[in-house]
Amino acid sequence: MRRTSLQRYTLAWFLAVILGVNLAGAALLSLIAPEAMSSISPATLVSIEVVTIALGALMLMAFAKSLERRLLHPLEDVEHVTRAITEGAVSGRIELTAEAFADVQRVADAVNTMAEKASKDIADMKRLERVRSEFVANVSHELRTPIFSVQGYLETLLDGALDDDSVRRQFLEKAFNNALRLNTLLSDLIDISRIESGELRLSFRYFDIVELLRDIIPTLELKAEQRSVRVEINPMPPSPLMVYGDKERLTQVLTNLIDNAIKYNVAGGTVTVTAITEGRGVRVSVADTGIGIPLEHVGRIFERFYRVDKDRSRAVGGTGLGLAIVKHILEAHHAPIQVSSSVGKGTTISFLLKGE
Repeated sequence: MRRTSLQRYTLAWFLAVILGVNLAGAALLSLIAPEAMSSISPATLVSIEVVTIALGALMLMAFAKSLERRLLHPLEDVEHVTRAITEGAVSGRIELTAEAFADVQRVADAVNTMAEKASKDIADMKRLERVRSEFVANVSHELRTPIFSVQGYLETLLDGALDDDSVRRQFLEKAFNNALRLNTLLSDLIDISRIESGELRLSFRYFDIVELLRDIIPTLELKAEQRSVRVEINPMPPSPLMVYGDKERLTQVLTNLIDNAIKYNVAGGTVTVTAITEGRGVRVSVADTGIGIPLEHVGRIFERFYRVDKDRSRAVGGTGLGLAIVKHILEAHHAPIQVSSSVGKGTTISFLLKGE
């Protein structure tokens, strides 16, 4: 069924009103003053009718023009932009003049809000698709590197090097180290996947952070000695120093941070771990005297697979996921991270935990 336009509908009603008023006026006048009606000539009655209709028509035209300007044109703008949005042009917005009715403006505001949300959703989808593509590419590359290395060393051994005592052990050790790197990478991938999907549940409770630091540092002393780096807690905080969090996951955070501080340090360097009371919380810091991070890279070091120096990162055995895991775990603890670094002088990473 064809719908009637507002313009035609209004015109029909106004014509009906004018005609009705004229007929009603003539009927009323003939009832109240029949002698007056009889004294008015037909030509005069026709003139009165014509003048009345003309005045009504002028009023109708003025009203129609106002209606067109304040309602119909704004509705056309709404229709045009809405149609463009449905065709994918989500950047379009409806801008009405001040003359438009408030009701039409509310419709326009609703459409603009919908377009804003659609634009944001599309931007988020594109960003997520880009991140996914980059993640898949990075994972593929990171997995392929140790797999190809293991494959290469084993193929060389099978091709005859297995009988060469001078290289056999060396190649087996390199294949083993690459297998360990692959295992570490897969473990980190599983961890970050569980964290980002919300599958990883944290168990919050109060525990002594000083005791935890004393347990972690001995596990990294061998690696520190191999790189001629000293790890210390300085100043030694009073024990117990209670914090609120998931002890297992914070162990993972501190192990990652201290391990990085050792790997990216210099021979004869120092890694200093501190835990001090700050307001109602406890600030934990890991500082090194290593190579430092250029300022333009500081804001990106917590991104997945982001490396300041890719060659050095692979040489020291990094997976590129450690700091991303640290960030996610600390975000779950509502523990803001602070990073300060100076090239050639070292880096300090700290976070604030809830205290007792």
